[in-house]
Amino acid sequence: MWMLLVALVGLVSLPAMAAEDILRDFQGQPHKLEEYVGQGKWTIVMFWAHDCHVCNLEAPNYEKLYQRRKDRDVTLLGISIDGEDLKKEAQAFIQRHKLSFPNLIGEPVATTDLFTELTGVPWIGTPTFLIYTPTGKLVAQQAGGVPVNMIEDFIAQQTAAGNL
Repeated sequence: MWMLLVALVGLVSLPAMAAEDILRDFQGQPHKLEEYVGQGKWTIVMFWAHDCHVCNLEAPNYEKLYQRRKDRDVTLLGISIDGEDLKKEAQAFIQRHKLSFPNLIGEPVATTDLFTELTGVPWIGTPTFLIYTPTGKLVAQQAGGVPVNMIEDFIAQQTAAGNL
């Protein structure tokens, strides 16, 4: 599955990751994706929604991954597509799952358009994952639930192959 995704991502010429007014932290400050990727660690970006059943099931596992590897080689960034109208519900999601990795929020259409701009493929739904190398290259994207061990295996394979 990941090999197909890597091949598809490799065919797309990715635009610069601008989007400074699309993503905000929960205090309302704007952020760019560049602040989080390409910082010397593998970056897993998880697009989520507070009412996504699979997101609610997987969030605790991704928090565990973050706690295990944040001081070594992996970081996570959550991006809620809930928007300002559902910000309280999104904050409750973060609190309920005790997420300590950074989370941003964006308006649904703008955030899903950003995904399409970054990947060159249409938005399907949440959860959706992007994986960036330590140097900031997008190497995989996947819509739907992805077990943490599959992502860890993918990162290990890419690291062993020198795809940093």
